[in-house]
Amino acid sequence: MSLMYAFVDGKVALQVVDGQLRIPSVIPTLPKEDVKGVLQLDNGSVAVSILSEAELSDHGLALYDVRASRLQMDPTEFSDMCRAKQLLFWHNNTMFCPTCGEPTFRSDKVEKKCPKCGHLSYPPLAPAIIVRVEKGKDEILMVRAKNFRSDHYGLVAGFLEPGESLEECVVRELMEETQIKVKDIKYEGSQPWPFPCGVMVAFSAKYVSGEIHMQEEELVDAQWFHRNALPKLPDGMSIARQLIDAWLNS
Repeated sequence: MSLMYAFVDGKVALQVVDGQLRIPSVIPTLPKEDVKGVLQLDNGSVAVSILSEAELSDHGLALYDVRASRLQMDPTEFSDMCRAKQLLFWHNNTMFCPTCGEPTFRSDKVEKKCPKCGHLSYPPLAPAIIVRVEKGKDEILMVRAKNFRSDHYGLVAGFLEPGESLEECVVRELMEETQIKVKDIKYEGSQPWPFPCGVMVAFSAKYVSGEIHMQEEELVDAQWFHRNALPKLPDGMSIARQLIDAWLNS
């Protein structure tokens, strides 16, 4: 079944079916002047970025925040939608060769080639770490970042820098944001995070030393929380919440 993954200013066009948000299977004909980019996906569906939402309501569609929509969507369908969003971002930003400026063509589902100089372009990925720091058996380090959209607390996270291992990134981010030193860094899992092209790599670590000195440019608060007195937590689909729940259930 062909689906339409339509995005307008970072929001996604969805329909409501039996109380659940769904990707539409009916693809409306959109005016050319409203379409910024179109990408045919390998499963026959299409991803499209639209400049105006005027045509969508006529087809029973409405715009939803991509992050918020995951709470009301089937996890597999949400994952497929995020992949479409990430590939569309790549497509829209590689229409011309970054080396010589020639228009590119899609030579594979995740490859574009310049017909003039042969330069190959692939979907970008921006790895980031997120870490659960445990202090003894009953406390974890939690932070509230300035860019959080709600009043929840999360875990220290940050993007990988060139020439840096994931474990080195864990150590650096903790030092920069809280001045905390850790040991026993352990890989716990990963999660695609297409906003627009990230992947979150999750770790746990044990507290060694240091008093919390918060990086005020990025954080609103940072403190140790006891398992019996936790603040408002991230939603259940995030890898941050999965890290916290795993610790609570251990």
